[in-house]
Amino acid sequence: MFALSQLKIPLLYPLHDPRADMLKPRLSLLVNLAVASIYHAYSGELEQMRETNAAVINISGRQRMLSQKVALYSMRLVVAPPELQEELRQQLSEILDLMAKSHQGLLHGDTHLKLACSQSAEISKIYYQSPYQLDQQVCDYIEAGRMLLACSTSELTTENVYLQRILNAASEPLLSALDAAVSQYQKEKENADFAIDIYQAQLYQSSLDAQAIAEERAQELKRTVKKLKSTQKQLVQSEKLSTLGYLSAGLAHEINNPLNFIYGNIAHAKEHVEDLMAFLDVLKTIELDPKITAVSETLELDYLRQDLPQVMESMLHGSERIRDLVIDLQKLARQDPDKKVFSDLHATLDSSLVILQHRLHEQQPIQVIKRYDAALQKIPCHTSQINQVFLNILNNAIDAIHKTERTGQITISTQLIASQSRPAFVRVTVGDNGMGITQETMQHMFEPFFTTKMPGDGTGLGLSISRQIIVDSHQGDLRCLSQPNEGAHIIVDLPVNV
Repeated sequence: MFALSQLKIPLLYPLHDPRADMLKPRLSLLVNLAVASIYHAYSGELEQMRETNAAVINISGRQRMLSQKVALYSMRLVVAPPELQEELRQQLSEILDLMAKSHQGLLHGDTHLKLACSQSAEISKIYYQSPYQLDQQVCDYIEAGRMLLACSTSELTTENVYLQRILNAASEPLLSALDAAVSQYQKEKENADFAIDIYQAQLYQSSLDAQAIAEERAQELKRTVKKLKSTQKQLVQSEKLSTLGYLSAGLAHEINNPLNFIYGNIAHAKEHVEDLMAFLDVLKTIELDPKITAVSETLELDYLRQDLPQVMESMLHGSERIRDLVIDLQKLARQDPDKKVFSDLHATLDSSLVILQHRLHEQQPIQVIKRYDAALQKIPCHTSQINQVFLNILNNAIDAIHKTERTGQITISTQLIASQSRPAFVRVTVGDNGMGITQETMQHMFEPFFTTKMPGDGTGLGLSISRQIIVDSHQGDLRCLSQPNEGAHIIVDLPVNV
């Protein structure tokens, strides 16, 4: 009988082994893939083991049948007429040879008969020990049959000693021993089949585990590759933004020099114009030469006296606007120090509004309502990063309003919140009355490169970078509240303490 222990393959999870639960979580992907290959490689050998065990049952059962056939043909040989005895002798000889071959195969193995050479302890007892001594009985039985074949025709009687020996053995002792062997073989086959079924189930489950782990690793690798590609795109975009910031800083510096000259001269020119206006006022009290009066009327001096101060005031206001814009661009382009510095959020918000002033008036003017908390103090942050966040949020609010025909309105509110459940923080809320955001869009709006804008109108990085700045760099929170056609509110929470 071929036992499972003869298969030299270590069980991955041995039955009733407490180490199995400790081992299983630590198996590497390589080990699990090896298990899968073992299952496929040894499934054929396991089936061969089943065939061997089935052959043992078949041959041992056939021995019982052959023993009865020997007794039957021995009786036929004795009672048959002389002309039929030769054929019966030949048939009995073949039966004895087959019985002998089967017996040797069961004891020592036979590849042709698919018999293994090993035996269990219980089978060995049946063959070599009392009360059965099956090996000795079978050999004696075959020997008695061969001796009967050697007898002459005259010796072939019902009283023949070899015939009596065959009939006595076949009726009880040999039959009982053969039945005991068949019963034990059957029992061992059932146990072996059960063990093989369990072993195959273990190998199959291990192969499924290996497949599941391999699929999970493949998905993880896929997610990693996707994340790397996204990170690569962000790095490229960040490099572009960095270059743009560097160019903006240089441009702002170049503009600043002539701007200071213009701004300074306009202030002086305004003073000179005011002096001229005072001089003209004095001239009006004096009677002038008719020619001067005629020239004055031609030049519309009264209109000039009214309009020139307004022109100078507009020029001064425009230069101040350019100067503020340049200052804000320099702040935005300036690299933040490694450590956070205390900054005024209200000033940062106002700076972002200055930069976006042209967008607020490029279509129908958008009203900006500020509800600043007067008690709000400076908080630690990276100023240019926070400025970038507010620019992104306000820019999106303007885009949302431009998609509607409503009178645009943006509300900016700040609030200092202190509670027992969490440390004190500042909440900045930017609300708009634009087209609103769907729930599906809100689920993805902070993902890199996700955008609802037309190609070329946006990169899909604004809110993703803003979230990284608020959550990762400042340990704050950034979220959105919105309903379709009801506007949107972007809420930024920033901790007060470092």
